Amino acid sequence: MFTHLALSLCLAAGAAAPRNVVLLIADGAGFLHYEAARLHEPDPTGLQVYDGWPVRLAMCTPPDGGTYDPEQMWRDPAWCDRDPTDSAAAITAMTTGVKTVNGRLAVDPRGEPLVTLAQAMAAAGKSTGVVTTVPFVHATPAGFAVSCRDRGAYLEIARLMLGGELDVVMGAGHPWYDDEGRRCDVADYSRVGGAATWDSLVAGSLGAAGEGPWSLITARGQFQALARGPAPRRVVGVPPVRETLQEQRGGDLLAAPFAVPRNEAVPTLAEMALGALNVLDEDPDGFCLLIEGGAVDWASHDGRAGRMIEEMTDFNRAVEAVIAGLDERGLLGETLVVVTADHECGHLAGPVPAHVFLTGDHTNSLVPLFARGPGSGSFAALADDTDPVRGPYLDNGELGAVLVGAAGSVVGLRSSRTDGPAGSNTNTGRDD
Repeated sequence: MFTHLALSLCLAAGAAAPRNVVLLIADGAGFLHYEAARLHEPDPTGLQVYDGWPVRLAMCTPPDGGTYDPEQMWRDPAWCDRDPTDSAAAITAMTTGVKTVNGRLAVDPRGEPLVTLAQAMAAAGKSTGVVTTVPFVHATPAGFAVSCRDRGAYLEIARLMLGGELDVVMGAGHPWYDDEGRRCDVADYSRVGGAATWDSLVAGSLGAAGEGPWSLITARGQFQALARGPAPRRVVGVPPVRETLQEQRGGDLLAAPFAVPRNEAVPTLAEMALGALNVLDEDPDGFCLLIEGGAVDWASHDGRAGRMIEEMTDFNRAVEAVIAGLDERGLLGETLVVVTADHECGHLAGPVPAHVFLTGDHTNSLVPLFARGPGSGSFAALADDTDPVRGPYLDNGELGAVLVGAAGSVVGLRSSRTDGPAGSNTNTGRDD
């Protein structure tokens, strides 16, 4: 709580406040994930993506009840893998400033819902959106927007996201296509809120009271067109693929990066992000956008180094596209941009460039944090602990305190929204 009070005092003293916030999360990416992508970058211009960023720190990610111990981390390899966070607890800390237990989205350890970052930003009059390479009901995009005691309650989460304050929702989960982008004989509506919700989206009749109906796009050309010219007020984008944009496509899953042809019918994360920007940037009060490279985690769970590097490369290119897009709009100077991860996955290790995964699970390793724009100076002040290898680091709850502070809200407010009834559909799925 002292951290939260200190941040409030800093804002009251006239510290620069951002008009817009863009949070980019490479799910599961530790320091060596970023390094591996840099070493395999096929485009030389992509090697400098974070050069010149004024804030380059580390961040720890323990869930409620956990701590980060720098001495244990580098002395005992087994400690690194012991009782790590999941994405639900991590995104809760990162976007509310409150620690919670694994499995819960924007819900505190006692089961009480918290105000999500999207809700706080909407209350401040800002437009909000989420973009991800995995289903939009997965933990990281969902926890940015809604509270739910069960991160696997996909049907309920979809209905909450599509019935709330969001203005952009983009991610995988198309009911009629598989991971290869092939049309299926039988639909799977579990990631889009059920058949009735999907049918209402297709008909253009789904929308919360007072918010207006959603416009649904699915084809890559529609995503590309959305980045240019007039945009609908609210957009749901669901590419024609089941679970990931590219990571779960066929071919040799252990092949070198980019050796297997890509699914060209699917938009890139950069294309989706630019489309989202074009929807949100019309708001005179500003906007808040979460962009997730969610399948970095999927590839790391499965030990697919080539696919992981592809996903990290796509994520880095989305970062570049967002920075360029903000600059072209004259918004870069008034936007806080944060690039980080919710946790590390795979315990990536070994000498460069021969990195290897030591586990298929999450770890307690520190993750990188890059930031630029108004408000970014807060992070250096909060990084008051030091790791012998990674240097100064802050806690993910401190990141959340800064972000919620940017909305002008009180950290730790209880949400008026609750999750669905007991017994709602649950899909435990992948523990991202």
